[in-house]
Amino acid sequence: VSAADGQRLHRLFTDHLSDRFSPDLIETETTLNLLWPSAPSSGQPVGLIVSGRLDALVNSDPPLLIEVKSYSGTPDQLTDGGDPVHWAQASLYAWQWLSLHPDIQRIQVMLSYISVETEQWTEWVQTAERSRCETFFSETCRRYLSFATTMIFGRGERLESGLSCRFPYHTLREGQKAFMREVIGAAREKSTLLVQAPTGIGKTMAALYPAVKALAHQMTDHVFYLTAMTSTRLIAAQAVEDLRRTGLRMKALILYSKESMCLSPDIYCDQRQCPYATAYFDHLPAALHQLFVYETIDQEAILACARQHHVCPFELALDMSVYCEIIICDYNYAFDPRVKLERFFGVDAASQLLLVDEAHNLGDRSRSMFSAELESQVLETAIQALKGRCQPLEQALLRIQAYLHALHQAIDLNQPGFNQIEPRIRENDIMSADQFRGMRPKPDSLIRLLGQMVYQSHEFLSEQPEWPLRKPLLDWYFRVLFFLRIAESYYDDTYVTTAAVSDDQIRLELMCLDAAEKLAATYRMRHAAVFFSATLNPMHYYQTLLYGYHPEIPPETLMIPSPFPADNLLVLTCGTLSTRYRQRSETIEGIRDMIVTAVSGRTGNYLIYLPSFAYLSQMRHLLRAARPGIEADYMFQQREMSDALRQKFLTRFNTFGQRTLLAFAVIGGQFSEGIDLMGEKLSGVIIVGVGLPQIAPEREIMRQYYDQLTRQGYAHAYLYPGFNRVQQAAGRVIRSETDRGFVLLIDDRYDQESYRQLFPFEWQPHPVLDQDDLALQLQAFWGEDPVSTDAAASAYPAARSDSAVGRPRAGHAGSGC
Repeated sequence: VSAADGQRLHRLFTDHLSDRFSPDLIETETTLNLLWPSAPSSGQPVGLIVSGRLDALVNSDPPLLIEVKSYSGTPDQLTDGGDPVHWAQASLYAWQWLSLHPDIQRIQVMLSYISVETEQWTEWVQTAERSRCETFFSETCRRYLSFATTMIFGRGERLESGLSCRFPYHTLREGQKAFMREVIGAAREKSTLLVQAPTGIGKTMAALYPAVKALAHQMTDHVFYLTAMTSTRLIAAQAVEDLRRTGLRMKALILYSKESMCLSPDIYCDQRQCPYATAYFDHLPAALHQLFVYETIDQEAILACARQHHVCPFELALDMSVYCEIIICDYNYAFDPRVKLERFFGVDAASQLLLVDEAHNLGDRSRSMFSAELESQVLETAIQALKGRCQPLEQALLRIQAYLHALHQAIDLNQPGFNQIEPRIRENDIMSADQFRGMRPKPDSLIRLLGQMVYQSHEFLSEQPEWPLRKPLLDWYFRVLFFLRIAESYYDDTYVTTAAVSDDQIRLELMCLDAAEKLAATYRMRHAAVFFSATLNPMHYYQTLLYGYHPEIPPETLMIPSPFPADNLLVLTCGTLSTRYRQRSETIEGIRDMIVTAVSGRTGNYLIYLPSFAYLSQMRHLLRAARPGIEADYMFQQREMSDALRQKFLTRFNTFGQRTLLAFAVIGGQFSEGIDLMGEKLSGVIIVGVGLPQIAPEREIMRQYYDQLTRQGYAHAYLYPGFNRVQQAAGRVIRSETDRGFVLLIDDRYDQESYRQLFPFEWQPHPVLDQDDLALQLQAFWGEDPVSTDAAASAYPAARSDSAVGRPRAGHAGSGC
């Protein structure tokens, strides 16, 4: 529940109490503390202090204790009669209160549930006898203490292992020591640090090793290693294993998504039907004991344990995470309002240390986290499933459909649209583009319709818990709930409402343009956060994306130069060719010739990044239509590639030295970052174009937003994101101190000052005048005889439809020229 929702629900609860009871009888938010056992003994030398905050107590006869819970969803998803865990919590509170009032023999206990969306109450009441409350409290404490003692004493030993463990590699690379010093400082001060460190310096260990030391010195409660990709998660897990070889015994958990771990996907996470959710808490202690033997708890261990003990694997992982010192997971679990782990990042949570890897990805990801969308196709599926089952709900859905249809029709007729269905909106409030509309205000009329639908859904789903076609309706329902949550709790000046028509469907989105303040609200002044990447350039741009605008308490920043020999990387810029969209057809043959010249001087593996799949297709056709002047294998990225195909593409780079490989990929795609091709696996990278995101209405709105905010709208929306793609692609070349290779940048814009000032310090660009100049410079770099560029040029006669050269050899990824 967001802070705004929490305040709103608190007011509702206060009003709810006042309507039912005399204010003189009500006590709220009473803090309770009780030591168990009351006096330590030789048989129980360790005690528990059980603390809690009682939501409300009504001094009636008998007294009424009230525990309030908020929830998202429908009442039919609540456990009938109340959740046993919530009853257990209330029972603990009951004895804590009764222990202070020895003359009272019984108490009434109420569980009161309130829907975040509908503000409706669902309540159950039980009468609890004093003796039963005392027995339950003592037995719960005894069982918990037995388990917790192992955890507590084990944690002390594990933290101590962090004091004695050593840096696991023989040498520190230049820059790692400065990086580690700053991480310790951030952990100690609970401050924010942004670090740009070159690829290959060992960023993972430079962040993780001092984090372990900070844990050992109890500067932080847990370390979260946050990543955008599974491959980076595995690298972090391997770094933990490397530290184990020097004596580290801290527990680490690798957390995967609920969907990837679900053992009953067809049940749609219905707790009443899922065999891994029923009696979950009865089976949990044994499952935790089994998992506790592992030092690194991965998906395989969690799934095996969950199957054996019949518990939900995702919930098991969450419950186990509390007892682990290091948690490796996706960004979402720290920042996304849908899945953020409140047990670690809630208002009352202890201080954590966040290590955010590949942090250049977080800006775009965070905007998605705080955006919500509705699609007409999902609504239509829900309407079809419901047909004839519930007229009030069906009517509510049809009103929403009529709203979207009217907007769709207006856009098709090239009308503004929003002003026709939203009374407060004027025509000049609307931004119009082809099949697209946008406006700053939120869609109040739609929000009212959605609220009515949620109310009707609430009623219907409560009455139809076994309805077999629930899934389409629930899918729409949960999307609406999140849409309303964004509208009510987050929508501000950083948002726009957009509508886009495609393939006869309409998609309406509450689009977040800038999530910096929402991100920072998670960690600033509460947790230490270290954001690091090889490409946080320019630093001021990423500071605004990740930290927001707080000049009074700016984050610490660190820029680490490359420790590798400058002579190992040759950066070449070809400013004689343009890749602007309107000029691509005129320059593509010249670019092809440049590519062939660049790879002709040395047998090796080369990655060529192109601006788009359309351009890749044109280049592929051009290579097929003419006879290349070199013997080579070719691979081409496909629009859709399975994990197996992607792995096949990458595995081909393991073969080198015998035959040249030309691998073509789209810049900014899945082969632009997160791949490690060390040594002879990669000899050079050729980047065609400047990586700009495609011009789109959404980007234009972002440009306008940052123009107003920073006067650098084009840079924020296009230039900086595009150049980050270029840097990431170029970073594939040098991964260690022994790697050598070149980067060829093809576009006349690389000669402009706006781009030159973004070049990393280690890039010392050499301009290329023509193919002969390119061949000579590469000859000098490789120290080998050049290939005649006349020969390369003459290898492209007039296009022949029967040309069969340039195909990938059998067994290699790609589908040929």
